[in-house]
Parts: sequence; C-alpha cells; structure tokens
Amino acid sequence: MTTNLARTFLKSCVKSIVVRNQQIRSNSTFKSAVIKQMKYPFTIEETRQRKLDKSEVRIQVKYCTLNSTDVENFRTEFREEPFTPGYELSGKVVEVGKNVAKDQIMVGEQVAALSFKNYGGYADECIVDASDCFRLPANVNLKDAPIFLCGHSSAVYAFSKLKLLKENEMVLISAGTAGFGLAAIDVATHMYKAKVIAVTDSEKRNDFVREEGAFGTVTFSPSVKKQIMELTKQKGADIIYDAVGAHMFSILGQCVARNGVIFHAAPIICSEIPIPPPNIFVAMICMKTLRIQDPALYKTLINDTLELAHEGVFTPHIASTFPLEKINDAIKFIDEGKHISKVLIEMNT
Repeated sequence: MTTNLARTFLKSCVKSIVVRNQQIRSNSTFKSAVIKQMKYPFTIEETRQRKLDKSEVRIQVKYCTLNSTDVENFRTEFREEPFTPGYELSGKVVEVGKNVAKDQIMVGEQVAALSFKNYGGYADECIVDASDCFRLPANVNLKDAPIFLCGHSSAVYAFSKLKLLKENEMVLISAGTAGFGLAAIDVATHMYKAKVIAVTDSEKRNDFVREEGAFGTVTFSPSVKKQIMELTKQKGADIIYDAVGAHMFSILGQCVARNGVIFHAAPIICSEIPIPPPNIFVAMICMKTLRIQDPALYKTLINDTLELAHEGVFTPHIASTFPLEKINDAIKFIDEGKHISKVLIEMNT
C-alpha cells in the first residue's frame, strides 16, 4: 500500500514537472514583427524571450501605434538588423524585475509604456524600464492609451512648462498625418481654450481639424504666409507649434509675432533647423530626450496627460486598427494617405 502510494505520488510529481517545463518552453518565444533589411517588408517571426534586468518590466502587449513618421524611419534610419520597432504601447504587466517596487508597478496591472530605449512594441511582449511604465486611470482603456503618450504629453509640456498658453491666445499648429499636430490641437483647444489656426496639407484634413475645434484652417501652399498673416491681422501668431518638419518650419517661422515662440515638435527631429527671424524664441520638444534630462518631469507629464484623458479633456483619434500579421497592410494604408490620425497595431494576446 505504501509502495503504491509512493509510486502514485512520484508519477504525479513527474507529470507536474513535465507540464511546467512545457509551459516554460511554450512561453519562451513570442511573435514579433521584424525588419531584416532596411526598406524591406516586415516578417512575423518567433522571437526568444530574454531575462529581465532588475529594474525592467515585461508587458504582454495589446496595442502599439504606427505613425507616418515611423514608416519613414523604417526606410531611412539605419539600425542594427534584425529589428522590431514600436514605442507607444499598452498592455498587461506579466513580470517585474527584482528591484521594481509594488508602488511602482505590479504584475497584472494594465499599463501604457514608452519604449524609447529598446523599442520592440510590434510584438506580443515587450520589455521596458519600470520608469517608462504608466498605470492606466480607470477611464483610459488599452486601445486609447497609446494615442496620448507622446503627442499629447509633448504639447502639454510646451504649453504648460515652456510657454503658458492663455485662453483665446492665437496659436498656429501644423497638423500632418502622424498625429502630433492633432494632439497639439486637442490640448490647445480643450485644455487651454486657445484659438488655433491649423495648417494642413489638404481640405479633407482642414474639415477634420475644424470639427476638433480649430478656430481657422489654412492649406499649405505658396500663399500660406499671406493667409496666416490675414487671419492674425498682420501681427503673426504668438505661438507656433510645428509638428511636421523643416519644409513647413521654414515658412511658419516667418509668421510668428515679435517676442513670440516657435516650438519644433515634429516626431522626426530635423538635423537642420532654418535660422528663425530676430526677436523670437525657438524650442525643440522631444520626450525621448526629456526622459534623460529630467526623468521626474517626464514621468509627471505623462501621468498628468493620462489623468486629463481620464477626465475627458482629451479625445483619442484612431484612423484604423490592423492585426500584427497585417502590419505591412497598415504601412500600405499609411503610404496611400488614407489616414488622418494614428494607426494601431493589435496583438493577439
């Protein structure tokens, strides 16, 4: 009897060990979208997990943004390949490093994250530093959360910390297709009640930003300076927020009022910024750099932005959602100019 019980117990232990080992093996790889050569399409591959460092967090990714500037980077920016991009993401925490305190983040929590350090957002899981991980307020869901992370927090930083935007103050915002300009319009109109003149590249986008609260709109053209000066009664705008890049920056810089401010907040930081007119101020906005310069402010800004979204101050805009396996179709969708705001990649987790 005792021998039979011992054998049964031993078999149970062996079975349990086998099951646990199978679970470990099945979870030791995950799907990710990989660039193997610059300008080539993504491939979906099984990627091996790596162990967490002491202050890192493993996230089971649900959504990650895909922007027009991301697509441009895939084709022009050199990185060691193979490479998995993606940095604005949301999901559930499944593992934390030894030094991650419970008051920072806990397993099972829903979070948003900015993976500026290692990227890797287009995958079923992503490892980020605990300092880049943000708890989601009750009214911000996993799908909306990535939309607010970079674009909205950049505008909150510019308009609250660098140049306080006042109610009814005139601000000129260039709104391209990456969502940065649209985020700035959202912040300026709904948080500060400012008068926004939006500069876009088409009438279709003009209609959209007017619906979002823009006071006036201008389509980018050779006559854009004349139109802006007419709208501002020849004074120019007190604040210009460029969310597109150098080709607009050089023109918009001529439309700023004396003692005004130009914010260059394009997702791709230009290597050459045109010389601005005299007696104005220029600031470059980059959350990736602020993360290093002032980690506490970086963390506060993003938490504050998510809290404002929780309170209903901001509105998320999603052009379309594609599954991870269809990421190349999402890129084609962006190339064909079918989007106005951000595109989301959804994981099968």
